[in-house]
Amino acid sequence: MRKGEETRQEMLAVAERLFCTKGYEATSVQDILNVLHISKGGFYHHFNSKEEVLNTLCRMRAERAGERADSLLQSVTAPMERLNILLHGFMPLRREEIPFMNMLLPLLRTPEGRTMGLCYQEALKDVFLPLVEREISAAQEQQIVYPPVTDVAGIILHLINSCWLDVALGLLEDAKKAQMHDTVTLLSVLNRYRRSVEVLLDAPFGSVEILRIDEWDEVATRLARTLMLPM
Repeated sequence: MRKGEETRQEMLAVAERLFCTKGYEATSVQDILNVLHISKGGFYHHFNSKEEVLNTLCRMRAERAGERADSLLQSVTAPMERLNILLHGFMPLRREEIPFMNMLLPLLRTPEGRTMGLCYQEALKDVFLPLVEREISAAQEQQIVYPPVTDVAGIILHLINSCWLDVALGLLEDAKKAQMHDTVTLLSVLNRYRRSVEVLLDAPFGSVEILRIDEWDEVATRLARTLMLPM
């Protein structure tokens, strides 16, 4: 790796750590520079703004999620289990994504933050679309699913993106009212989207699993506690 690329990767690693510990809005470009002991010129040689850094991190998180989900498929042969691994990996409301989501969710309170959220959604879709298309095609060949439309993978990923954003906005609304999340309501949202995916695939009832209930309860509780802290 060339020196310039090494410096860029160091900036991204430091920025991600600071964003996740201090918060995105509380972290300045100067904070990043202070850790790395480089000049502003060095920063702007690689990035135009702090927003570009976050957008790059969103892309990297999406790529890591795709690589991790694809690697998990190496030991799995059942078509629906393989598809569920990808759908679970696509959904960012997972244990390993809690620090990043703790940072990202408060930004959704602002128009600029929602734009960043959309960038993250697009990055996830770009990475996972070919993987999901591949697994749906394989499941269809084995007559496990019978999707009635051709672009069903894109529709499903759009639905799941809408799902996690709906849930995130629900958590933000509860935090605004200084109350803990309503587990039953949020689970009903998740189940509604899960069932929609089954219908789109014409898959057996209960065969699609986007998030496990025990994992979701832990994730929602930890995110809600962070969102209720003074901003």
